[in-house]
Amino acid sequence: MEFVTIASVKVPVLPNKSSFPIFPSSLVETDSVKSTLQKILFPMLEGIPVLLVGDAGVGKNALIYYINAKRNQPTLRFSFNEDTLPEDLIGSYRILLDGKGFTWSNGPLTNALENGLSFVADEMNLCAPNIIKRFSSVYESHYLDLLEGSGQRVSGKSGFWFIGTQNPSEGFEGRKPLPFDITKHFAVVYVDPYSPDEMFFILKNLYKDLPESSIQKIIRVTIESENRVKRGEIGKGDLEKYHFNLRTLQKYCNRILAYGKEDQAVAIREAMYLFLEPFRKTEDRALQASLIESEFGGSVVRQSTKGYVQSNTIFWNDKEIKTWNEQKTLNILSKYPTPNPILEFLDKVLTAIHNKENILIEFREDQDPQEFLPLFTELTGIPIDSVMLSKGMHTSDVVGALKPVKVNGETSVNWVDGPLTRAIREGNVILISGLESAGAELVEKMNMLTDDARSLALPPESGEEVPLTLKETSVVFGLKTFRQSKSTSTISRAFRNRFTPIIFPELEEPKVIEEIISFYLPEGVLPRAIARFHIKIKELADKRTIGSANLQPYRFGISNLLKWKNHIYRYNEKDVRGVAFRGGSIYYTNQISDPKERAEVDRMLDGFLSGVEVVSELFEEIEEKKKTFTVASSLEKKQWWDPELHKRDPLTGEAKKLNSGNELKRGIEINTPETGGQTKEGPDAWYGKDTQGNNGQGEPAGGGGAWGYRTEELYKQFLKKRRILWDYSIMVGLDEFKKVFGKELEDVELSLEQLFDPEIDIQRMYKNEGSRVDARKYISYRSGRGDTKIFDKTTIQKNDEKLKGVEVTFLLSKCRRIFNFEYSVAMLSALLVSLHVLNEHDIATSVNTFCDIKNSKDTIDIFNLKKAEEDYTQEKEEEVFTHLCKNWHGDSIPEHQLLLNCEKYFSPDAQTRIVVIISDFRGQRAKEKIEAEISSFESRKLKEAVLKNQEKNYVFLGVGLGSRYIAEHLFTDSLQITADNFFSMPNLIGTEIARLIQVHHSLRT
Repeated sequence: MEFVTIASVKVPVLPNKSSFPIFPSSLVETDSVKSTLQKILFPMLEGIPVLLVGDAGVGKNALIYYINAKRNQPTLRFSFNEDTLPEDLIGSYRILLDGKGFTWSNGPLTNALENGLSFVADEMNLCAPNIIKRFSSVYESHYLDLLEGSGQRVSGKSGFWFIGTQNPSEGFEGRKPLPFDITKHFAVVYVDPYSPDEMFFILKNLYKDLPESSIQKIIRVTIESENRVKRGEIGKGDLEKYHFNLRTLQKYCNRILAYGKEDQAVAIREAMYLFLEPFRKTEDRALQASLIESEFGGSVVRQSTKGYVQSNTIFWNDKEIKTWNEQKTLNILSKYPTPNPILEFLDKVLTAIHNKENILIEFREDQDPQEFLPLFTELTGIPIDSVMLSKGMHTSDVVGALKPVKVNGETSVNWVDGPLTRAIREGNVILISGLESAGAELVEKMNMLTDDARSLALPPESGEEVPLTLKETSVVFGLKTFRQSKSTSTISRAFRNRFTPIIFPELEEPKVIEEIISFYLPEGVLPRAIARFHIKIKELADKRTIGSANLQPYRFGISNLLKWKNHIYRYNEKDVRGVAFRGGSIYYTNQISDPKERAEVDRMLDGFLSGVEVVSELFEEIEEKKKTFTVASSLEKKQWWDPELHKRDPLTGEAKKLNSGNELKRGIEINTPETGGQTKEGPDAWYGKDTQGNNGQGEPAGGGGAWGYRTEELYKQFLKKRRILWDYSIMVGLDEFKKVFGKELEDVELSLEQLFDPEIDIQRMYKNEGSRVDARKYISYRSGRGDTKIFDKTTIQKNDEKLKGVEVTFLLSKCRRIFNFEYSVAMLSALLVSLHVLNEHDIATSVNTFCDIKNSKDTIDIFNLKKAEEDYTQEKEEEVFTHLCKNWHGDSIPEHQLLLNCEKYFSPDAQTRIVVIISDFRGQRAKEKIEAEISSFESRKLKEAVLKNQEKNYVFLGVGLGSRYIAEHLFTDSLQITADNFFSMPNLIGTEIARLIQVHHSLRT
């Protein structure tokens, strides 16, 4: 018998006569790898199954591939998930093509037993333990009874080996700890992450041509990036699971070998692409940029992008990518606008394609990358197959299933490929969308497809035993929206690590929007007006100046913009202004529910289009612009296209490559002036003679008094039939208050209830009896490929425990400066609604007011109206209301002093602690100019206190009162309540609290 030595262990090499694949492996035997290999090999030689446990990317499957490649042994790998059934592993019956009989198809586990092969149960702890116990005889005694088939016993031939792999149950979505009565039969081997020295040793052996200094630098960047993620310094606000490991390092090394191993600009650029670009938050990106620049001793220089197509090749900066349909590539490039953000995005995508990486496109909901999909998915000329995922989908919907088909007019049951399987067979580009909404039972099924194996094992009923492998032409794209809250699912860290994440750019700069529109419409006044209106309405929606009464803010994306353009394009008439106004009204203002807001936005739209009518020839220019899109060679008109980069010799046909990127790598310095704006503020906006709070004594920069407004008129308007008030108390009872506002408060409460609805858990079960037949199970049963469990017994359960551990505390500034006008009453309404809704969902709340009640300038008076452990009864509601109606004569205080000991506001059981501070945030002494207030000592101290407490996992919502937007400069999450939206304050605060709970709370178990 032939032997091979692996990690100093002598291992037999068995003859391989099967057609199953042997996966290659580039594993390097470091000291820890040798130790791990020995822990695996000795149990293998003793006939004991092995369970490998380790973090994503530590090389669990690579270890198995390495061992089996050395001993010439095929590996049958099956990706377990929550949807795995015994038949998937063991086998099932299928109908013969002539329809006259049945035949049995082995599953991968049965094939491994019969052929003496290695079977890898990938991500074994994603599967339900009761499914694993169905084949317990395999890992206990190396045999399997085919209960689903003939009932015969299949014994494992010489060479059979069972290996399970899994991520730890802690910190990974969907993973459950396996019970001891399963793990006791395995030799459990923990695969530890590589040390820095081992990473260097591995990379130096794999990439012998790379300078050692380059490898050392990127290893330091990798380790520090991973540590920052673990410490919560970066990526925390994204709510995603980031991971940097050897897999990321190998991507980096492949890239700099391809683009210039000695070029520092390339080294920095690719480090930025892999270690900075996945992050969304500006501060995270700044931290990563600083890390990379300090390691490589240089700064990132934005390079202009050059591209050009010739001889079935896309030449893009320093990349050359094959196109299988040159004309299609040219047509796509000529049909889409390419402002700089899109060009930079394309460069990242084409870099990943060039290096045969899987690509994950992430985007905000209103960014609409779908409008640009062909530009980055079909650029290589290969047809695209879309695989759209959603929660509750069955694996068979994607991979394939038995379905009734017609052959020669007769109906029979046969295997039909799903979209994923079809795309793999045809070598198409694969676009998988909805990754964030699909469960682990579906997404993790693609593990083998997206790692080094690049294969997909079909279920036994397909009749195919050998896994399908991706062809050279295939590229796998994933598409997902940003995760908005912890209560919504996302992809696991392990799955993300198999992709190169690229964020779709935010196309929100006025010049960028104008450039996009100018691509379709004549340059000048019309694109400029459209761009300005688009930016303005987005700003109004984001600040909730419009839509403040809605639970969710209005969203206006690129799709609105392009629909508006299409309307002008289609109905082009001499009255271009009229057509443009109609299109803008249809695709923007018609989305606004409030008639007054709608009318106001229409007036704004009319103003933005005021200069369009003076262009008399505009409709002819639009017609001329249309004609340019019928010419395939219009690509040459694009300023960023440079055919001179690859000019060929007319005699020899040889090309001298000029696009090495050397000129670009030296960098281009572009000095742009600082952007600025006009602040329309003045003393009359804040102080006036018509004030009540300080008898009109407030003077600009003097720090006194109340805000200028007409107290009596606005107050009467809001309370409708309330009497005029002349002191610092609201002389009204709770019953009377509810008579006026009862209906409005009820409507808000009902709306907010939806945001706190419990999560739904769907548990799929099938039984031998019932009233609801599952069509897929029935077809399998009639065709002999399934059992009699054809009745759908799926249950839907509510998870009422999801809000356990949430506490909210309210800190309200109760000083004379914010009394006697709409804000004090709006605050009352907001608090009553919030307390009621939170109490209905068993969320503990506390209420505190603060001021300097004696106006002594040296005290802080904090009054506790409700403690977290107190129930919110009718008596407590009356007590809170009464207290908030009286004694608003105190002076303002510096809010930062309230945050010295935040724990005093919460009970010991609080897990997610949310602090809602309602104030004008103008400090103890108000300033004349808003800039002075934002930069004041008190504001800086408050911001510092907020950041310090956020590090302790306190969550803050700053609710600013008045037309000075100060809160947004001090808090990560803020609202501004102004004279325009004060009536929606209950809805705004309630909605924002609900969002913060969803974002920051995850149930601890």
